[in-house]
Amino acid sequence: MRLGVLGGTFNPVHLGHLLVADDARRALGLDRVGLIPAFNPPLRRGRVAPYRHRLAMLRLALRGWDGLELLPLEESRPGPSYTVATLRDLRDRFPGARRWLLVGADQYRQMAGWHEPGRLTDHARIAVLTRPGIPLPPVFPGHDPRRVRFVEIIPVGLSGSLVRCRLARGRSVRYMLPGAVDRYVRRHGLFAKPTRSRQEV
Repeated sequence: MRLGVLGGTFNPVHLGHLLVADDARRALGLDRVGLIPAFNPPLRRGRVAPYRHRLAMLRLALRGWDGLELLPLEESRPGPSYTVATLRDLRDRFPGARRWLLVGADQYRQMAGWHEPGRLTDHARIAVLTRPGIPLPPVFPGHDPRRVRFVEIIPVGLSGSLVRCRLARGRSVRYMLPGAVDRYVRRHGLFAKPTRSRQEV
């Protein structure tokens, strides 16, 4: 089995995530791509929706997407959600699979700030995915260049920060989020701009 994994906070999951995962699956000839939400993202700044909500939104978003699935590998692991530890878990869970870690070119350029980055190619091949306006970086020192592949995929300019900004301003995110995710966000009041009480004014 050829298995790809795409990690992230998915805060919230948007159509850009799904388009990228599906296009990478086709470009690499993968049987499946698992989306892995970070339980405790170590490099994330700012407010992140509770894990249970991000998990629920992913379940809703993935309905009807053949070849894409949710892999909640990090919820039972204590401490920060390090990618290298997740790849070890993946190896144990799918020992016979040919594993690919999908990362954007922008993420790969910041690889030096990751935990044990040089160990990643010990556990999986890495597909560095093109991003609009981001030059392709060189192979990271310590990575086996035979296990790193640069892959051109559909250009998507959509980002979670843009979605959150529009939600906080009460603006439409139609065509940005799957409909079921949009309804979930609004039902639970996620990413809305906090309102101040009279005592705070």
